[in-house]
Amino acid sequence: MESVDTALDRVWPAQLRTDRLHLRPVTRQDSHLVEELLTDDRVRAYLGGPVTEDRVATRQAAYPTTAGAFTVVRVADQRPVGLVTIGADHRCEGRAELSYQLLPAAWGKGLGWEAVAAAVTWWTDAVPGAGPLVAVTQKANTGSCRLLEAIGMTVVDELDEHGARQCVYTPAGDQADSDLRWFRLLAERRDSVERRRGAQARATPAGQHLPDDFATLTAEDLARLCSARHGAYGRICARMAGHTPDLHLGRAQDGAWIAWLTTADA
Repeated sequence: MESVDTALDRVWPAQLRTDRLHLRPVTRQDSHLVEELLTDDRVRAYLGGPVTEDRVATRQAAYPTTAGAFTVVRVADQRPVGLVTIGADHRCEGRAELSYQLLPAAWGKGLGWEAVAAAVTWWTDAVPGAGPLVAVTQKANTGSCRLLEAIGMTVVDELDEHGARQCVYTPAGDQADSDLRWFRLLAERRDSVERRRGAQARATPAGQHLPDDFATLTAEDLARLCSARHGAYGRICARMAGHTPDLHLGRAQDGAWIAWLTTADA
């Protein structure tokens, strides 16, 4: 499977048209639109608030050279009213992320729905097999959630980010394929995060010599493991009463097994 960046480079630039909108690559002439979007309190209400002048300048310079960055133009008056972008998702390798911002003057008219639906359809048709596409929005941003659900996207995960609960949406499709794909991707993501956290400080000689294949452990070895897996991936076991096993597993940053001893009295 090719990377998101490679796929975008292959199909970019692109022009999308709907009944009321024209989505085209961002140009340097859109700098005022970028500034409006990044500094408006209402637009940025669920995006961390207005950004600094330096950040505005950085984004103004970056957008025109970014594959997957569309300016949303209202056909009736040729006015740019927002941005829709598709790019690599930093949270999960091989996954694309959709994001969008519209000026308040364009709200409540179905233009956001029209623009986002066009971008999703374009990605699905232009880059088949390039991996999943997600849109991440604050759970509290009910308007954005309704928009994504209105175009047929469904929630596949929730996460905490930027101090708020976020919903991860993806286009609905073959449910069986979607379930298998997401179980795999989410498992990989969680494993990567937990490995980075590590538990080296609690490593013991017993843990350093654990085999990668647990099938080779003896019955005596297995009896010492925390059956509830509270200690997996570096998490400290929270069981207190009736907790006989005392060996808790984790992985070091290089992927090797480690373990530490914790008693009920610790």
